[in-house]
Amino acid sequence: MNKRRLLFILSNIFIAITTVAAVIVVELYGSRAGRLDNNGFPFWQNIVTFTVLSNIYLAVVAAIATIYNIFHKSSPLPRWLTTLYLSAVSSALITFFTVILYLAPARALSGRNYFDMLLEPMFFLHFFNPVLSAVIYIFFMDGAKLPLKSRLLALIPFVIYAIIYLVFVVILKICPDFYGLTFGGHYYLTPLVFIGFIAVDFGIATMLNTLQCKYLAHLK
Repeated sequence: MNKRRLLFILSNIFIAITTVAAVIVVELYGSRAGRLDNNGFPFWQNIVTFTVLSNIYLAVVAAIATIYNIFHKSSPLPRWLTTLYLSAVSSALITFFTVILYLAPARALSGRNYFDMLLEPMFFLHFFNPVLSAVIYIFFMDGAKLPLKSRLLALIPFVIYAIIYLVFVVILKICPDFYGLTFGGHYYLTPLVFIGFIAVDFGIATMLNTLQCKYLAHLK
C-alpha cells in the first residue's frame, strides 16, 4: 500500500470517528453558540441543520471509500464513488464557507464572538473535517476529470435540502429560519439565495476536481 492510499484511509477513518463523536455531543448538549444564544431551539433538533446532515453524509461516504480502498488495494475509486465523494466534500465545504463568511461574521457584527461557531464539536463540523475532506480529495485520492454530469450530480444533496428548507420555512412557515436566509422575513429573497448557493456549490465541485487533476498530472 502506497503512502497516499494509506493517508487516504487514515484521514477518512478520522473524519468518520470525529463526526460521530461531534454529532453526539451536539445532539445532547448543543453547540457553544447555541447554548450562549439560548434561543429555545432544542439541541436534538440540530439533526435537521445542514451542518449536521452534510457532515453525516461526508462521514458515511468516507467510510464507504475507506472500505473500498481496503478491499481493492490496487485500483482507484470507481467513478460513481468518486462522484459521491465529490458530492460529500462539496456539501461539507458549503457548510464551511457559510459559517466563516456569513454566519460567524454576522455573529461578530451583532457584538458576539466570531469564534463561538468554530469551537468545541463545531471545530470538526464547521471547520476541520470539511477542510480535511478537501485536502483528501485533491491530494490523496486517485481519479480523473469528472464530466459535467458528475459535477451536477454533486449538487443533489444541497438541492434536496434547499427544497425542504423552502417548503418548511418559506411556504409552510412551521420551522424557524435558523440560517437567517430570509433576512428578517423577506421570504421572496430565499429562492434567489439558494440559486446563489447552488452556483457556489457547483463552483466548489468544479474547482476541487480541477485541482485534483492538476495535482495528479504533477505526480506523473
